Amino acid sequence: MHSTQSMTSGAEAGNSGDTGLKRQDAGNFLWNAVGGVLNAGQSVFLLIVITRVCGLEAAGIFSIAFATGNLFLYLGNYGVRNYQVSDLSEKYSFHDYLRHRLCTVLLMLAAAAVYTAWSAKTGNYSDYKTSCVLAMCACKAVDCLEEVFEGRYQQKGRLDRSGKLVTFRLLVSIGGMIAVLLVTRDLLTAVWWGVFLAAAASALIIWRYRETAAFERTAFSFSGIADLMRECFPVCAANFLSFYLINEPKYAIDAAMDETAQACYNFIAMPVFVIQLLNMFLYQPMLIRMTASWENGRRKEFLGYFGRICGALALISAPILLAAWMLGIPVLSWLYATDLSALRTELLLIMTGGIFLAFNGFYCAVLTIMRKQKEIPLTYLAGAVLSLAATPAMVRENGIIGAVLSFVLVMAAVTVLLTARFAFALRNKDA
Repeated sequence: MHSTQSMTSGAEAGNSGDTGLKRQDAGNFLWNAVGGVLNAGQSVFLLIVITRVCGLEAAGIFSIAFATGNLFLYLGNYGVRNYQVSDLSEKYSFHDYLRHRLCTVLLMLAAAAVYTAWSAKTGNYSDYKTSCVLAMCACKAVDCLEEVFEGRYQQKGRLDRSGKLVTFRLLVSIGGMIAVLLVTRDLLTAVWWGVFLAAAASALIIWRYRETAAFERTAFSFSGIADLMRECFPVCAANFLSFYLINEPKYAIDAAMDETAQACYNFIAMPVFVIQLLNMFLYQPMLIRMTASWENGRRKEFLGYFGRICGALALISAPILLAAWMLGIPVLSWLYATDLSALRTELLLIMTGGIFLAFNGFYCAVLTIMRKQKEIPLTYLAGAVLSLAATPAMVRENGIIGAVLSFVLVMAAVTVLLTARFAFALRNKDA
C-alpha cells in the first residue's frame, strides 16, 4: 500500500516537475520574443516618428547615429553574452563579468569620444550631427551595462527575466523619446532623454530581480578581467567587424551621398530586423541545451538542434522574401511617408543579405559554444577587406543599388567561410 502511494506520489511529482519546466520554457520564449521585438524594432519605431515629425534630414542623421552607436555597443558588450550564458560551471563569477563590463563600457565611451571629436574636427559632421552620434553612444552604453545582468538571468535559466528587463527599459525609453520628439521636434533633446530614462528603467528592474542574480561578492581581481578580455577578444573583434560589415554601405552613402539617400537606404534596410528577430527566437532559448549537449559529448543531439534551427531559418526565408516583394514597398512607403517605389529590387536584395546575416549570427553563437570563437575574427576580417575594397566604389558608381549589392555579396561570402569553419571544428572534435 505504502509502495503504491509512493509510486503515485513520485509520478505526480514528476508530472508537476515536467509541467513546471514546460511553463518556464514557455515564459522564456514569450519574454525573449517580446524583448527581442522591441530591441530589434526600436530603430523602426523611432525612424517612423522622426521622419514624420522632423523630416528626412533628421531621419538620415538618426540613421547614421544609431548605426555608429550600435557599432560601439559591440565594443562595450565585448562578445561576452554567449560565453557568459554557456559558462555553466561558473568558471568566472558574476562579479568578474560585471567588473569586466564596467571596463569595456569605459573603453567604449572613450573610443566614442575620440571618434566624435575627430568627426567634428575634420568637418565630416556638423556640430549637431556629432552631438547626436555622441548621445546615441551614451544610450548604447546603458544597453551594455544592462546586458551583463541579462546574461546572468539567462545563465540561471531565467531568460524570461532578461526579456522583461529589456522590455521595460525599451518601453520607457522609446516612449519617452517619442513624447519628447512630439513636444520639442528636436532629435538631440529626445536622444538624451532616452539615455536618462533607459538608465532609470534598467536600475529599477535590476534592483527588483536582485535575488535572481544570486551572486556573492568576491574580492577584486585583475586576473578575472584580464582572462575574460583574452578569452572573448576574438568574439568581440568578430562582432565589431560583423556590424561594421552591416553598416559599411551606410558609411559609404554618408561619404558619397546626402542625408535623404541615407534615410531611404535605411528605410529599405529596416525589414532585415524581421529575419534577425526570427533567428534570435529560434536559437537563443536553445543555447543552454546545445551547450550541455556539446560539453557532454552528445554529438548527435547537438547536431539535431543545429539542423533544426538551420532548417527553420531556411523554411521561413521564402515567405519573408515573398512578402517583401509583394507588400514591402507599399507598407514602407506608408510608414515613412516617402515614395520608395523605385527601390523594390533593392529591398528584395537586401532581405536576401539579411538571411545570410541571420545564419552568420547563429554560426558565431555555435562556434562560441564549441569554444572555437578564436576562429571567427579572421572570417570577418576577410569580409571587411572585401567590403572596404568593393563598397565605396560601388556606391560612388551606382548609388543605393551599389550599396545593396555590396551588402549581399559580403554577407554571402562570410556565410560560406563560417560554414567551412564550423565543419572543420566538428571534424577536429571527432578526430
